[in-house]
Amino acid sequence: MKAHFNSDYDFIKYDGKTKIKRDSFYKRKDRSFFVKIAKKYTNPKDYFIANFTKNKKGYVADFTDEIFESWQLKRQGFFNMFEVELSPFVKEFEPLFSVENSQHPKLLKEFLGSRVSLETLIILDELVSYTDKWDKQLNGDIIWTDLKKLMNNYKRFLTIDKNRYRIALLKLIEESK
Repeated sequence: MKAHFNSDYDFIKYDGKTKIKRDSFYKRKDRSFFVKIAKKYTNPKDYFIANFTKNKKGYVADFTDEIFESWQLKRQGFFNMFEVELSPFVKEFEPLFSVENSQHPKLLKEFLGSRVSLETLIILDELVSYTDKWDKQLNGDIIWTDLKKLMNNYKRFLTIDKNRYRIALLKLIEESK
């Protein structure tokens, strides 16, 4: 999982399989952590996804149950959270994505200020495809480059009903007029 968030390895494509031998796992000093997580959670993969989205280079000892529990709650009510996060911005929706003088666009600033979630960024990209434009306009920006990689890696684990979110977004925009 760490390789998925930190290299070109695709966890989904290879179904989590690697060339690492079982003996390598037994030699790890932190293997008890993995055993504890496997016993504690029915789906340990979700635990690691949640923690890697918060700290992609994270060391497993830094991972917490609080991050995972927060992530689970967010997932359960994400559709409503999407609407709540976007409602302050629908009156001026287009400026969210505009890049002027190589400065970060408003949407990126809102994410960095923790007012918009990573999931919202991903869904908006699915709906309006802004990342290609930002790639050209923010060429070489380290913050954007790292965030885009995180978005692409995390997106592989999400199931997004584009039509449902499109309808919700259009409804928000229509109600704001």
